[in-house]
Amino acid sequence: MENPLESLSDGELIAGFLRGGEAAFEVLYKRYRGALYAFLVHLVGDSAEADEVFSETWLRVIEKLPQYRDDGKFSAWLFRIGRNFYLDRCRNRQRRPSVSLDEETPPPVAAQASCEPHARLEADETGQLIAAALLKLSAEQREVFLLRQQEISFKEIAEIQHTSINTALSRMQYALRILRRELAGIER
Repeated sequence: MENPLESLSDGELIAGFLRGGEAAFEVLYKRYRGALYAFLVHLVGDSAEADEVFSETWLRVIEKLPQYRDDGKFSAWLFRIGRNFYLDRCRNRQRRPSVSLDEETPPPVAAQASCEPHARLEADETGQLIAAALLKLSAEQREVFLLRQQEISFKEIAEIQHTSINTALSRMQYALRILRRELAGIER
């Protein structure tokens, strides 16, 4: 039996939640959890850290929902919160590098670079090639590519990245060009 709340728009669900309807938030969460998590895993490159960012993103969403303006773009707003929280984590980590007191020398830079997307490459050969190709993209190009994989519109991507739609389209065009070049040798 289908939940009658599932047919409501994002804005109607948010309004219902703000009136005290927890079931409305559950529907909203279920609607976007898979897409948000997939985006964060690819952005972060580490599933444990992606789990933390995912959880914290939803906590921030709950906290900020009273200020949300319903303009029909909840998904863009949600992805922007997740992206910004992750970037804040990276900035804070870079300001306060941690060094174990048990070690005489700090860990190698590569071990500290967990803020770089796809830091841990997939085990299979094709996954490694794709991950390596994604690393050839600039952070902005990679982000556009990953958001499009989640079926986020270019208009919403432009809003998430605080740029024009033409810039978002251009970033995707360059990303595809680079990926095609890097993956040209993969057998089909």
